[in-house]
Amino acid sequence: MALPSVDTTDPIEMDDAIVGGGDAGLTISGAVDQFLGDLRLAPRTKKTYGHGIAKFLRHLAQHEGIDPEVASVDALRAEHVTSFAAILVPPDIRTPEEVSRMRTAQNNISAVRKFCSYLSSYDLNDHLAGDRIKTRISAMMPRFTPPPPDVKLSDLDRIVAHLDALPREEKPALELRRLKVRAMIRFLFRSGVRVSELCALRRRDINLTEGAANIYRAKGGKSRTVHFDAATADALTAYWALRGDPIRGAGALPAFSGRDKPGAPGSAISPRTVEHIVARLAESAGVESDVTPHSFRHGLATELVRRRVRESTVQTILGHASPATTRIYVHKSAVEVADEYQDAFGQYRPPAGTAAD
Repeated sequence: MALPSVDTTDPIEMDDAIVGGGDAGLTISGAVDQFLGDLRLAPRTKKTYGHGIAKFLRHLAQHEGIDPEVASVDALRAEHVTSFAAILVPPDIRTPEEVSRMRTAQNNISAVRKFCSYLSSYDLNDHLAGDRIKTRISAMMPRFTPPPPDVKLSDLDRIVAHLDALPREEKPALELRRLKVRAMIRFLFRSGVRVSELCALRRRDINLTEGAANIYRAKGGKSRTVHFDAATADALTAYWALRGDPIRGAGALPAFSGRDKPGAPGSAISPRTVEHIVARLAESAGVESDVTPHSFRHGLATELVRRRVRESTVQTILGHASPATTRIYVHKSAVEVADEYQDAFGQYRPPAGTAAD
């Protein structure tokens, strides 16, 4: 069977601004430390790079007979990268386990390719031309289109409805937390921001007059503008009012605080805290699926597509560099095929007695 083409878009986007350099006597491990130290990336992204490259170093030691602590960085060759990829990439992709393995392989290979590109760019290794590695890896990769995210809009709507139905708390601190969580979830669901972007927001970044927010230096170092609806604006206003933000200087305050109380805004909420809140909400709302803060981003994309928003607009809202990434997130084709199929044969109705989502 002929080898098919493959989408070689890197899952991890790298900041264009890299500084560094080195000398020819550098060891492989030393070059890795220099590479990771020079990267101007979010901590989570840098950690992802580190995991992939650490796996590559273990491969060198176990399968290539190269000790990264001793061997010169000039000892690396393109063949070492392709042999590493050959071990990671599954021979076929038909099961959820193979899909997961393929995604991990893509991330690890992407990290190693960036490392090799860094070495070549700063004249630390003349044998790692990026085009050569890219071509070789593309030829050995099976055709792979990631499946659409397993996110049900009904689950997300149930969480929002659950929050809206919660009664007012008598204690001011508990009421403030209720309003904060409601505003935060609505903002995630209607703006499509990543959790790291949410946590970095300041009040001055959010324009209640226009229903828009500025996201600065997001993934890949890009900035963009996101939008939200009137219900989200009302939730934000209620939260900030009870928080007691001062008239002067409120712009510098975090949009969402971690631990705050009326009259004393706290420091910015952390991604880990947001993840914990979402998990607890899903449980209390009776949602069985695995809902994360990122699920609301998927949910917004899906909802925009259902409402026939142009793909280019969805791409802009989500801040994707590639339209291919947007298609993965919104699974446009699946939505349109289902709608057109049912237009032709009638609206689908599940058999009697079948539990609804």
